[in-house]
Amino acid sequence: MIGTHAMTQPVEHVADTFEVGPRFVRECVQHLGEPMLQARGLDVRAQEPLPPTFLGIDEFAVRKGHRYATLLCDLEQREVMEVCLGRKLEDVVGLLNRLAHPEHVTAVSMDMSASFAPAVRKSLPHAQIVIDHFHVMQHLMKAFRKVVSSWAHKKEGRILLHHKQQLFLRAKEDLSAGQEQERARIATHLPTLAQAWDLKEALRSWYAQATMETAEEQLNAWIIQVRETGPEPMRQALSIFVHWKAEILAFFRFLPTRISNGFVEGKNNRTKTMMRQAYGYRNFLNLRLRILLGGSL
Repeated sequence: MIGTHAMTQPVEHVADTFEVGPRFVRECVQHLGEPMLQARGLDVRAQEPLPPTFLGIDEFAVRKGHRYATLLCDLEQREVMEVCLGRKLEDVVGLLNRLAHPEHVTAVSMDMSASFAPAVRKSLPHAQIVIDHFHVMQHLMKAFRKVVSSWAHKKEGRILLHHKQQLFLRAKEDLSAGQEQERARIATHLPTLAQAWDLKEALRSWYAQATMETAEEQLNAWIIQVRETGPEPMRQALSIFVHWKAEILAFFRFLPTRISNGFVEGKNNRTKTMMRQAYGYRNFLNLRLRILLGGSL
């Protein structure tokens, strides 16, 4: 009972409730979790080899600005495979080297991390890196927001975009008929902004409609269009499409499976919520156990 309570509540709170010591509570958590981890081929001390699959990898802050950890997920089984302290190249390589059959891993989804990609290329040379499409769109949207904001501060756009910026920032299909009509009306007065919006929506359509056979040609055409007609912030954002082009296009190699880090991001958000509720964790093994068993209790 104590271990079950401690999986969702801070250790200190559970210790006070049951009038026991924090160390005893942590031992209860380990006693509860050990057979569950063993059933998944894992162990409490993070030493057993990990099974291969489609992988998703991401980082989160244990102590923001000071300590980070890496989350490795099974995208097929939709579960956390392992959590390790650190996000540097050697940390991630050590984590990936625990894979039981690395040659069987065919794809690893990630963001544009400076350490994840080199680690995957070193430990899993046969695996395809897939840059998460949500991160690609997020990168472009950051640039597009700058475009919208710049027009909202210009004389010709200040009145038109007052409380109306969201009409351009939201996806086209999320706009009602009336909202789309109003967006189109504003666009006739701000054709440069309208053009930038079309480029943003074109990339979204590309992800939704392209195939492995058509994706590269269509992406090349979009890049040329942005270079020739796009606003400066969006032209600057093209750097990732050049540097990570093969990894971005790899998304279409595995269709209809839409490999992404959505599940990993969800686990990251849940972990951050859990850490806020506990006011942080000093014991990483305790944090790791809670993350690994988060969906098992």
